Amino acid sequence: MKHGRAVRLCTAGRIFALLFCIAALAACVSAPDGGAGPDAPGAAARDYLALTMGYFDAGDFDAARHHLENARLNGAGQAAIDHVAALLAAAEGDYELAERHFRRAIRLKRGDSAPRNNYGVMLYSLGRDEDALAQFRAAAADETYRGRAHALENLGRVLLRRRSHDEALEAFAGALELNGELPRAALELSLLHRRNGNPAEALRLFREYLRIAENQRLTHGPKALLAGAEFARQSGNRAGVEEFGSILGKLYPETAEYRVFMELINGEKC
Repeated sequence: MKHGRAVRLCTAGRIFALLFCIAALAACVSAPDGGAGPDAPGAAARDYLALTMGYFDAGDFDAARHHLENARLNGAGQAAIDHVAALLAAAEGDYELAERHFRRAIRLKRGDSAPRNNYGVMLYSLGRDEDALAQFRAAAADETYRGRAHALENLGRVLLRRRSHDEALEAFAGALELNGELPRAALELSLLHRRNGNPAEALRLFREYLRIAENQRLTHGPKALLAGAEFARQSGNRAGVEEFGSILGKLYPETAEYRVFMELINGEKC
C-alpha cells in the first residue's frame, strides 16, 4: 500500500487545487481552453498561456503574471485571460478579484465550462454551497466539456456535504462512468453504497479505489483508511485492520477518524 507521497492532482492548476484541499475539496481544476476554434489564440498566445500555467503549477505567480501579459499582447482571448487571472487571484486569497474575473470569463465565453468548474471549486471552499452547486450543475450538464467527469465528482462532494445522499450517489456514479480513474468518486460511491445496505457493491468499489490509489501513488486520507479498517474487520481480516489502523494513527493521529478507529478496536477488546 502506497502512503508516502502527496496526492497527485490533475492537469494545470495543481497549486490552486492544493489550496482548496484545505476546504476538503481535493478537486481537479481545469486548464483554460487554448484549443482550436474561431476565437482561439494564435500559436504564440497559446505558448504563453502554457508557460503561464506551468509557472502557476510551480507556484511562481509573478512569472505566471508576466507570461499572462505576454499572452494578452499576442492575441489571447479575453475570456482565457480572465480565467487564468481568476485562478491566480484565488490562489493568492483575493476572492473578490477572482470572482470578478471568473464571472467575466463565463460571460465572455458561455460555451466554455472550465471556468464554471473552477469557479465552483472556489465557491465551495468559501462555504457558498448554493452558488457552487449552480456552477457544478452547469458544467456537469455540458456533454462537450472535457472535464465533465471532474465537474460531476465536484457536484457529488457538494451534495454529500449537504446530505443529499441519493443525488450525490448519482453524481459520483456518473463521474466514474465517464472516467474510471477518479479515486474520490470511487471512495465516496463505495461509502454511499455501504450506507444504503449494499455491502458487496461497497466492497467492490472500495477495492477499485485501492487499485486507482495504487496506480496513481496516492496518499490515503483518513476517511479512506478508516473505511479500509472497517471493510477489513467485516471480512475478518485482522492483518488488514492493523495495517490500515497503523497508517491512520501514524499520519492522522488527531483526526475524528482515528478516534472512531480506536473506539472500534477498544470495543472489540471489551
